[in-house]
Amino acid sequence: MVKGIILAFLAFAVFAWGDAVVKAIGHGLDPFEVTFFGYLIPLLLSPAFMRSGDRLSDLVRWKSPWLMGLRVFFISVTTPLSVMAFTRLPFAEAFALLFLMPSLVTVLSIFILKETVRWRRGLAVCAAFIGVLIIVRPGFREVLPGHVIAIAAALCSAGGVIMGRMIGTSEKRYTLIGSVFLGTAAIAGVLMIPGFTWPGLHQWGLLIAFAATSFVAQALFVVATTYAPADRLGAAQYSQILWALLIGALFFDEWPDALALLGIVIVVGAGLFIFARERTLKKPPSQAIPIPVPQPEPTAAKTATR
Repeated sequence: MVKGIILAFLAFAVFAWGDAVVKAIGHGLDPFEVTFFGYLIPLLLSPAFMRSGDRLSDLVRWKSPWLMGLRVFFISVTTPLSVMAFTRLPFAEAFALLFLMPSLVTVLSIFILKETVRWRRGLAVCAAFIGVLIIVRPGFREVLPGHVIAIAAALCSAGGVIMGRMIGTSEKRYTLIGSVFLGTAAIAGVLMIPGFTWPGLHQWGLLIAFAATSFVAQALFVVATTYAPADRLGAAQYSQILWALLIGALFFDEWPDALALLGIVIVVGAGLFIFARERTLKKPPSQAIPIPVPQPEPTAAKTATR
């Protein structure tokens, strides 16, 4: 159990540094281009997640085609939106808005899964939205496109989690992981064409680093789930906000003000509470994204598909 928890924390640390690489790329490359190359290499390496009896064709052989299609679409859209958010907002602020996802999952589960949400989780959802208002402060400072993009990414990620819950454990681990790599690379590959520019040598280095962190972090989390149940590891994702604060301060000279820190604490605290309540209620926890790779959900295998 302890080894699994340590590996999970390490996986989410790698995810956070991968997101820092995305921020370092900045506006030099089209976000869809960054997403394409960031997922192409993991796609080529995805057979490493295959088990005995798995086939490459399992990438597109789905037992629940409509639900899987929607899941892949939502997660595939989440990634370029997250890339845009990281290049437009302070690192920790973007993370905090993306961590709104568990609260959005709770809201969507009422209407789509017909779940009953009791007052404790309801208050946590309200607190999360208050935290977002404190971070963004509409009317008191300019609301940037990055704020809207980050919230849109959190909403799409929540949609992916809802689809994952509806799919359950019917799909293979390789299918869940590989299909996201494939779908994201395919969608980003098409959308990057209008704004494509050939990366320079330095940009190639950053793109390869992003792709490597995406694959290594996913692999670490899959290994972690062999030592501990996936629903015991999800809370480790919130350690990313600490990495975001540290990386933002040391490498991007970003120092959140007191109100932003308060909002971050409220959003993260609400997400942790919702996670704990869902574990108590024996529901698959809604996990946020190690961004921009959509984050795993405890189905047959965690799919770190930030």
